[in-house]
Amino acid sequence: MKRVDLIKEIAAELELIANRLSETEVATVASVVELEPQHLAEIAKRAQKLTGPKNVKLKTVIDKSLLAGIIIRYGNSGSKLSLITLRLLNDV
Repeated sequence: MKRVDLIKEIAAELELIANRLSETEVATVASVVELEPQHLAEIAKRAQKLTGPKNVKLKTVIDKSLLAGIIIRYGNSGSKLSLITLRLLNDV
């Protein structure tokens, strides 16, 4: 293992610890196109209501295999929400 790889692992572990201490949930948002900042803010707000932590940090991924919409993965279990799920939750 190269030292650079070791540093990357240490940085990732430190990020996990910092997120745990600050009650931050990291959510990965996959979409076909880049999302606008106002859309990301709304997604973070909705994810925060669902997950309960005080803070939500979004990581965005462009996934050309999606036909449309978005997929949000969050938590250690990799829980997943789709745009349809969010729309249904909004109606409740």
